[in-house]
Parts: sequence; C-alpha cells; structure tokens
Amino acid sequence: MIEKLDYYDILGVLVPGSLGVCWAWICFPAITDIVPTAGLPATLEIVASVALIVLIGHVIQTVGSLLEPCIYRTWRGRPSDRALLEGLSERYLPKDSAVRIRAKLFQAVGAEARERSLFLRAMQLAQCAGNARVQRFNSLYAYHRGLLVLVLIAFVLLVSSLQWGAAAAWACGWKCVGLVALLSLLALTWHRGKQRAYYYVREVLLTAERVLDGEAKCN
Repeated sequence: MIEKLDYYDILGVLVPGSLGVCWAWICFPAITDIVPTAGLPATLEIVASVALIVLIGHVIQTVGSLLEPCIYRTWRGRPSDRALLEGLSERYLPKDSAVRIRAKLFQAVGAEARERSLFLRAMQLAQCAGNARVQRFNSLYAYHRGLLVLVLIAFVLLVSSLQWGAAAAWACGWKCVGLVALLSLLALTWHRGKQRAYYYVREVLLTAERVLDGEAKCN
C-alpha cells in the first residue's frame, strides 16, 4: 500500500498537519491540559502524535476541497473552464492554444459538450497516456491548496487567540507582526495555489492534445 502513495500526497498531509498542530498549541497552549499523558508509554505518545498530525492534515485537505468553489471565485472561475474558454494568459496557456485544443476535444466528445465535460475527457486521455507530470502537478496543486487553507485557519486561530488565548498577552507590536505576517502568507499561498492549478490544467490539456494528434499513445 505504501508504494502506491505519492511523495507529494504524503507531504500534503504531514506538512499542514504538523504545522497546524504546532500553531494551535502556540495560540492555545492550554489544550495540552485537556488530555493528560502522564503514565502513557513513550511509544504510544509518539504514535498518537503522528496519528493526530495525519488526522489534522486530512481534515485540512478536506476543508480545502470543500472550499474549492470559493477559491475558484477568487481566481475568476474554475481554471479548467477558463483555460478552455479564454486561455490562461500568455504565460500559462495562450488563447490561440486554448481554441485549438478546445476544437480537437469537441471533435472527440461532441459539439454539445460543455467545458467541464471537455476537461474530464482531457483528464482521461492524459491519464491514459501515463504522463507522470500530470499526477505530480495535481499533487502539487493539492499540496498548495492545503497550505492556503492552513494559513487561513492559522489566521483565524490567531485572531481567536488575541481574545481568549496566549496571544492576548503579547505586546501590541508582536500582535501586529503576527497578523501582517499571516496576511502576507495568505496572499502568497493564494497566488502559488493558483499557479499550481494553472500548471496542472495546462499539462492535462497539452497531453490530451498529443494523444488526439497521435503523438502519444494510451498505455
């Protein structure tokens, strides 16, 4: 089972989970008093800590999946739909390339197909071609989406901690630094997540085009 797990799948759970647990403890150190660990074997404590990190990591990824429609709105629409309708700018996928690939997908799927159906077909073709970059870019997108949600949760925790947690005792300057730092990280992870989504969509569409043109074969 382990060999089926992608490196970025593991990273996308462990990194957000570890940082989320640590930040929650920083904001609310009293939470460690809820579950006393005195008398527990050290091995059990380690296993429980790792299990908690994995659980929190999966929760963050699940929240990211639920918030995806809201994230897409801040990106001016679902990246795959935008790519097929108008391209993703000259840097990622020019409009003329989008029109060309869209026409080829219409021939494969049908003239009545909508953008979502076209992209789902493109995903099938890309997966059939066995392009490892597609899976890697998808994992990287999920990883950065998790980081975006993590920073958003961290900001909410800090605001809450300013009222009811350890941050209430911080000096005013440190409070401002913490808020500004998290807002800056939120903007950076939002931008990086959008970039990763665009890279993934571009790779899927270009791979599908190569299959349709006969330049790549399905495995």
